Amino acid sequence: MPDFESLEQIRDAVEQNGDILTLKMQEVRDAYGAGRLGVHVRDNIKKALAGLGMATYPEELPDWQEHEVRIYKQGSAAADLIDAVLHPSESHDHEIREAVSGDTQDVLDQIRELVCD
Repeated sequence: MPDFESLEQIRDAVEQNGDILTLKMQEVRDAYGAGRLGVHVRDNIKKALAGLGMATYPEELPDWQEHEVRIYKQGSAAADLIDAVLHPSESHDHEIREAVSGDTQDVLDQIRELVCD
């Protein structure tokens, strides 16, 4: 992955990678322009990403620079699938079943990645 100079560059990379991208918190912190990952910096990063139409998993950003965060575009198919996996309900079960119909191994692998992180 290239070094990101801004959160806008991260947003662009997310969009270029199927609306989902996992990065180390160090990369996100550096793109934001902070030196540390204190609680206020993490909150402000989260708000700035939301302002760019991005969401994260985990929702609370990690405080360790080597931990990874999944960044995805709000309203995308990836966001819908992540929401369905993280928020159990009958309607979400239906969405997941539809996503994996036809035994698409790639989709099954994606769901395992979401659930097993």
